[in-house]
Amino acid sequence: MKNTATHMALKRLFDVLFSLALLFFVLSWLVPLLWVLTKLDSKGPLFFVQEREGINGVPFSCYKFRTLPTDAPPHVPGKALEAAVSRLGRILRNSGIDELPQALNILKGEMSVVGPRPHLAADNTFFSATVGADAMQKRQSVLPGLTGWAQVQGHKGAALTSEDIQKRIQADLAYIDQQNFWLDTRIVATSFLMLVRAAVSKLLAKSAAMMYV
Repeated sequence: MKNTATHMALKRLFDVLFSLALLFFVLSWLVPLLWVLTKLDSKGPLFFVQEREGINGVPFSCYKFRTLPTDAPPHVPGKALEAAVSRLGRILRNSGIDELPQALNILKGEMSVVGPRPHLAADNTFFSATVGADAMQKRQSVLPGLTGWAQVQGHKGAALTSEDIQKRIQADLAYIDQQNFWLDTRIVATSFLMLVRAAVSKLLAKSAAMMYV
């Protein structure tokens, strides 16, 4: 693992600069806009705070924009989750915008821009039964990330089958073994391009549907 002092210093500097840029140039106007839209869409607060496990299994409060109604069950799996998500919440989830408040977690040093995604304690216990406790312990030897190698490889969302779990954890462990500053920048750039492609695809699909109305 590329865990040299230089790498860790560069990674932390990038985390701080990235999170500050996100807070000042994006969230500064996005938060009031989403506050209004959230009030129009459903009752409840703008933010959703959930306890996740961070480095070495230490719990922390993970920030997200709320995408579920306040009366929805706290942990809804699979298709039931999609049915429960609010109209605005579906847009936020599909675009990844719901994760942006984690800029605060990054600035506080609880997360990094790049790393394995933070899981619920229950999910880590569930995954351990498939991949083993040693693999999960190694996965938690680094800060969790806003995005990661598993995400850009397509292993994101609900991991419900043994194959899904193994692919996600293997990708996370591969990142830990190879991590360096240039890999981090590649993952960030790829994540951004994936968001842009997804947004363009949706716009084209909607335009095509309107032409045949």
